[in-house]
Amino acid sequence: MPVAPAKKRGGLVVFYQLAITIGILVAYISNLLLQRYATAHAGNDNSVFSWLFVAEVWRGMFLVGVIPAAAFCLLLMVVPESPRWLAQSGQHEKALSILIRINGPSAGETEFRAIREMATVPAGGFSALTKMPLKKLLLLAMVLTALSQFSGINGVIFYGPTVLQSAGIVTSDALFYQVILGLANMIFTFIAIWKVDSWGRRPLYLTGSLCAAVALALTGLCFMMNVGGWGLLICIMLFLLFFAFSLGPLKFVIATEIFPTHVRGTALSVCIMTMWVSDWVVNLLFPVLRDGLGIATTFFIFAFFCLVSFFYAKANLFETKGKTLEEINVS
Repeated sequence: MPVAPAKKRGGLVVFYQLAITIGILVAYISNLLLQRYATAHAGNDNSVFSWLFVAEVWRGMFLVGVIPAAAFCLLLMVVPESPRWLAQSGQHEKALSILIRINGPSAGETEFRAIREMATVPAGGFSALTKMPLKKLLLLAMVLTALSQFSGINGVIFYGPTVLQSAGIVTSDALFYQVILGLANMIFTFIAIWKVDSWGRRPLYLTGSLCAAVALALTGLCFMMNVGGWGLLICIMLFLLFFAFSLGPLKFVIATEIFPTHVRGTALSVCIMTMWVSDWVVNLLFPVLRDGLGIATTFFIFAFFCLVSFFYAKANLFETKGKTLEEINVS
């Protein structure tokens, strides 16, 4: 993100969310194929391979995750360093070289001069984020990040087959439908890539969060009225559509843009921690809410949090499209 041109930065940051959705889809497809393999080869032999991928197929589902993890570690070797961090560390030549390679000589040198001026500000730790105006920015990023998770997205992502089974869909079909949901989640993310730098962050976020609330309410109604099959699937897909171009990717875009360089690393660490803690809370409470209050009420609760996200963003979220990080920090 620190190396991205201002006019394309939003879309490029959304590629991070796209990568997440691709990973989720690949995991769904892998799980479906492994489950079908296990079903077709049940009881064939007692080898370790059979134990991993037939008798205890869930172990095999975890094991195949080693492949993308290894690829990720290898690809990290070719990722360029942040020019803003390099400038702040006194490595000006490396910073300028990266900016010129990405933006071209003229734009690269112009951005480097602005970065160099901002780099004179000393690096700050968490204590800097507890003072105004950074405290207000941190609160904005943390709340939007938490509310994104409280929309219940990972209730759908992690408990999708169970959710579909509760609507009367058999296990084998539920895994297949989950692949369809994963594919929809990935495709819908392209809307954010396409429009985030033309429509802007604020309009996309407000539209998506409000419509996601409606889609979740409709999903709750489907469960309340015992509507299963494609009717339920369409409602969940509508939620994924609106989440995929707003609540999902824009929390990353906003969090990476609004903080000045000297505290950005610390602030993003706090936001990522907020995301995972919120994710943990949702994953912990989803089955509790489902069993205690019912699946319909659970989705109504998620719809409520989407409404909270809409009104909070409407009151606090400001537009950053088309501005350099230095211009955002000055404003």
